[in-house]
Amino acid sequence: MGFGVASAHEGPPVAVTDEERSLARTMPEARRSDFLIGRSALHRAVRAAGLSAGSVLCDGPRPRLPEGIAASISHSGGVAVAVAGPSGLFRTLGVDLEMTPLPVRAAHLVLRGPERPLLGPPRMAARRLLALYSAKESAFKALHAVVDPAPRGLRDVRLEPDGAGYLAWAAGHPRTRVHVSVRQLPDRGVLCWALPQD
Repeated sequence: MGFGVASAHEGPPVAVTDEERSLARTMPEARRSDFLIGRSALHRAVRAAGLSAGSVLCDGPRPRLPEGIAASISHSGGVAVAVAGPSGLFRTLGVDLEMTPLPVRAAHLVLRGPERPLLGPPRMAARRLLALYSAKESAFKALHAVVDPAPRGLRDVRLEPDGAGYLAWAAGHPRTRVHVSVRQLPDRGVLCWALPQD
């Protein structure tokens, strides 16, 4: 699996194609930067996995990936991350980067009742909520591609602690699981990635 990162602070994205730049020009300005740094991170992840890809355009909000490549992109705070690998080894992948804290009062939007104990003690709840949100977001991206019907939202994704991360599955699909790794970042950010549990 390859990992890539790109930042709006490194100047104009260089790891993008002319076709991707043309598509970006049709987007609202706020979306344009995220799209370009996301594609730059994706191309870096694809190369890090020993693969190659031409232009990666869109199917709605999702990247239109070339045949033979599984990948996922996330961006937050002017930074984009991506994971990629051959689809023969990784039938699905998910990644999420979160740099902005969530208020604990929003926990009900992310967690179901049985998951609330995962927040831990009140002094840890805000940091844990961000990690749980990111874990569910990365799992949602991975599961959305392999279960039918796909989860409609984060509350449809179930989490169970597993070592330094979580096992995750979509409601109604307990046998299709992904393992989510969680890494706390400086300045209270979090990075999560989901791989098939095979």
